[in-house]
Amino acid sequence: MNEEKKKTFPWLEKLKKVKHIEIYIAIIFIVILLLIYMSNFSKKGGTSSNTTTTNDMSISAYIDNLENDLAGILSSIGGVSNVKVLITLDINQANIENSQITLNEFPPIKGVVVTAKGVSNTMLKMRVLEAIQALIDIPNGNIQILSCE
Repeated sequence: MNEEKKKTFPWLEKLKKVKHIEIYIAIIFIVILLLIYMSNFSKKGGTSSNTTTTNDMSISAYIDNLENDLAGILSSIGGVSNVKVLITLDINQANIENSQITLNEFPPIKGVVVTAKGVSNTMLKMRVLEAIQALIDIPNGNIQILSCE
């Protein structure tokens, strides 16, 4: 009977001959636990290396940031003041879950409307248009610049 067990499990005999097998098994067990822990940790948004690119932001906060930044830049153009900006997004191309979009998945900008004092001057209007084009990659037809004078 003893010979039968040796024939069916020869690898077990080899394993028994390894010195300090308990240490090797413990190390393998700890490595597996660490891998499981790290995979769960990164899924929950822990301190993985991707946190700077996958922070969640609501659509309205994203649009508000874009509008405020663009209004600030356009206001700094000499002769342009009282700038208000409206930006629309192409929501049809977005993957939205619970009204949240990750930073690297924001939908493209569909259009921009700017109202400001001073843009009745053609040169200033062109400067505003060029500034918008430099910041946002959309066709000219999707940008409207209106005077509020």
